[in-house]
Amino acid sequence: MLTFEEYQGLGGVCDLTAFNRNIQRVSGLINNATCGRLRKMSEIPQAVKCLCRDLVERFADDVGTSRQISSHSQSAGGVSESESFVIRSTEERSGEIDDMIRDYLMNETDKNGTPLLYRGCTR
Repeated sequence: MLTFEEYQGLGGVCDLTAFNRNIQRVSGLINNATCGRLRKMSEIPQAVKCLCRDLVERFADDVGTSRQISSHSQSAGGVSESESFVIRSTEERSGEIDDMIRDYLMNETDKNGTPLLYRGCTR
């Protein structure tokens, strides 16, 4: 779906290890969302490649955690420092990923004009 060289050409910032660790997961999610339509396409749309880039980086940023810094404070003297975290649920993270997929692919179609995100059968 996306090679490391294409990823770098799209401005990807992860190294090869992080890319390889996440591209299979990304490809599976996208293939599931598109009912496998991309496997039948001779050329992968640019929007799909950009989505792959952003999802690879999203998963690399997660590094298996669900914590997100919500605030950071430091005293004027630099002695005291505190951070607070918001724990995002699996459903929230999943919803964010679904939103990304929808945002990138909602206007994309296959060679027959079927929307990539169409969930019904095509004949």
